[in-house]
Amino acid sequence: MSEGPALDYLLTTDFRWTQRAFDLLQEELLTVDPHEAGGAPCFVISGPCPRCEHHMTDRQVTTALAGLAGPDRGAEGRPSAEVLLDVTCGCVGEHGNAPEGKVGCGASFRIAVVTG
Repeated sequence: MSEGPALDYLLTTDFRWTQRAFDLLQEELLTVDPHEAGGAPCFVISGPCPRCEHHMTDRQVTTALAGLAGPDRGAEGRPSAEVLLDVTCGCVGEHGNAPEGKVGCGASFRIAVVTG
């Protein structure tokens, strides 16, 4: 997707990256593939970063503690059908001013995945 010069590294959680991620999901350019490993829900997020547009892949394993009520539970204590995934760009593109050992452009964004 990206053909211009690479953006400099910038540690950012600006909501516009979440909005752009939503657009990329709608366009089916960014994908979320759910699966299960050892009884835990897992997700692979793959596609262009909403900020730098370099290809990235993020793997996440979610955990749940049975019997606890909290923000991920509905009004009647049932588990929510939505999982929020916090994703940080992990592309291997070069970004100026990146801290030593860091990958990606520094952008983080959130994806809501409906599971039920």
